[in-house]
Amino acid sequence: MHYVIIGNGGAGVSALQAIRKYDTESEITIISRERFPAYSPCSLPNLLANELDDDKIMRFEPDFYTQQKASFIKNVEAVEILPETKEILLADGNKLKWDRLLVAAGASPIVPRGIEGLDLEGVHIMGTLDSTMGIREHCERGVENAVVVGGGFIGIETAVMLRKRGIDVVVVEMLPRILSRMLDPDVSEHVEAMLENKGMVLRTGSMFKGAFGSGTSVEQVKIDDEMVDCDMLVIAIGVSPNTRITKNSGIGTDGGILVDTSMRTNIEDIYAAGDIAVVKEQIGGLAGSYMTWPNAIEQGRIAGLNMAGQEAVYNGAELINVLDIFDMPVVTMGYTSSMAGDCENITWSSGRELKKILLKDDKIIGLQFVNSIRNAGTLYALMKEGSFVGNIGERLVDDNLVISLDTLPDFQKNTRG
Repeated sequence: MHYVIIGNGGAGVSALQAIRKYDTESEITIISRERFPAYSPCSLPNLLANELDDDKIMRFEPDFYTQQKASFIKNVEAVEILPETKEILLADGNKLKWDRLLVAAGASPIVPRGIEGLDLEGVHIMGTLDSTMGIREHCERGVENAVVVGGGFIGIETAVMLRKRGIDVVVVEMLPRILSRMLDPDVSEHVEAMLENKGMVLRTGSMFKGAFGSGTSVEQVKIDDEMVDCDMLVIAIGVSPNTRITKNSGIGTDGGILVDTSMRTNIEDIYAAGDIAVVKEQIGGLAGSYMTWPNAIEQGRIAGLNMAGQEAVYNGAELINVLDIFDMPVVTMGYTSSMAGDCENITWSSGRELKKILLKDDKIIGLQFVNSIRNAGTLYALMKEGSFVGNIGERLVDDNLVISLDTLPDFQKNTRG
């Protein structure tokens, strides 16, 4: 038996470990388009801000792959899957045979097309260890003004770390507000005020139109019709699943690779997991690519177990995002108002802190907490359980609320189907 894993991120490595738990002898090959062994992408912003030593970014000791009795092929991209012959074509022209295949190729940073000046020195695409190290090295040579294109999770996280280094930062976001996929408008407005209080400039509802320099380095960017001085430009507008590898393979896709609850695709002996996979989430069963580290780890584990012949079922993606803004947590769980549609909301704010909980049919379907995490885990458990909370609605945002699933009256419990 030869297991082949495309992707060395959370899902791929988790699958490797799961396979080895039950199959200690079969051949395993793991392929990475990056030049590094497994690292923690969640720690990239901390590396950028010099809050983390270089060696701490690596997830395992140098002999990890040897201990796992796995062949590690790095710095080579898998470009095509050939199900008929059970082969993978690599970018270097070589082919690799497999008996069971996991596609955990992840997602790549989105680069805007048709934009002038992205080849200038000082322009960076945020998203990998290589790019993060390049941004950090540039900072250490001296940067006064940076422009970050992208007001989503990655963009704001990057902008915060640059600001921590004392750099003046302008964030450009084409949508009317930042973090629009994870926050409701009122909560987003609260976070915007926090960022502006730290000296960041937010250009929402604005278009990045190009980068310019009199020489080989970036000196200005065009935002709408205005030229803004900068000596660093970071593109951080999100990521897109690497589904190009499935072209002509017959593997079913819809934004990402479609899988069942065993992480199997529509083709025998081919599995998918992580950012590239389309799965259902645990609150309402909506299908999508839920690109967080814990989801990738669990999907990889389930895929690996099933590849090794152990029956395992994926319960669905967790809808949780946690963003650290100048040591103030922003936590979202479940749906936003735009996802939920017509719903009731309960909001409380003390100025620095803000809590918002969304209810539908007297059940929690989403929460957004800023600078507070108390009770978030318990409320998320109630959300997944489908518990009725209408009788304690206003108290849900009270830090003094003590509630347990174990003590909740039976008539309030309603496990979601």
